[in-house]
Amino acid sequence: MTAPDKQHTFDVFDEKWRRARTWAIATEADYRKWYLTRYGYETPDGLAAFLKGRRRILEAGCGQARDSKMFAELNPHAEIIAMDQSPQALEVAAENLKPFPNCQVVREDITTFDWDTSFDFISCDQVLHHTPDPAATLKQLFSHLMPGGVLNFFVCRKKGAARDLADDAIMEWAKKASYDQLWAFAEEVTRFGKALHGLGIADVSFNGVVYPDLQRLVHNLLFRCWYNPNIDFQLSVSSNFDWFSGNPRFNAEEVRDMIATLPEGSYEVTRFYEDDASISVSLTRFR
Repeated sequence: MTAPDKQHTFDVFDEKWRRARTWAIATEADYRKWYLTRYGYETPDGLAAFLKGRRRILEAGCGQARDSKMFAELNPHAEIIAMDQSPQALEVAAENLKPFPNCQVVREDITTFDWDTSFDFISCDQVLHHTPDPAATLKQLFSHLMPGGVLNFFVCRKKGAARDLADDAIMEWAKKASYDQLWAFAEEVTRFGKALHGLGIADVSFNGVVYPDLQRLVHNLLFRCWYNPNIDFQLSVSSNFDWFSGNPRFNAEEVRDMIATLPEGSYEVTRFYEDDASISVSLTRFR
């Protein structure tokens, strides 16, 4: 697929956050657990130990600031900046962070913000791949990381050929679709996922991998049909809505090439994690 158009991405996500105002709260438990696993902290205590002593934290592309809230709970002494471009998201983020005086919500474009400020921890989770030039965005974030600081970032991982082909074809269609058309399509996709889940066909094995159920196998390998039975149906719809609006994916080699554009000798890759959905990386800056 072609690189995302920045304004289109801004507009789509602002629309998503307008329609899915309870997303962060409803998905908090699942996504916190996933964050802790992917970046190697494993438990809240593990993340708290990492955050101890961090003074300035940036969540780049915070959405509704679910992760900033987690960081603030575990380190109430750090200055935490929750940055996003979406007024709809930031309105909810401000409410979510109201109990935490050490948090500030800022409207900025993470690809271009120009501050005389460095951070000792930057988290850009589930965002980098949405930018028109992820390598350039990575450099931009790295330039605001102080020596000894850590940058966590995530990109979506390429799936099988059939899944990627279907995704790309629908994403090209979605560029011309109205929000209502795309939302209606996302509803149908989510109904399909719900129907597969409802069959109750569990522990499906394929190529040495055991999937929890048939829905997850189809979703991971053949066709995007994300569905979470533990949250409101329309929130599952919102996830499919933003996915098909444009979502580039990468393999491990492409991510390593992206990292290699950073100044030589200035960083260490301290974690490189892959699962079915993602590639999540932690970098430590030397100088």
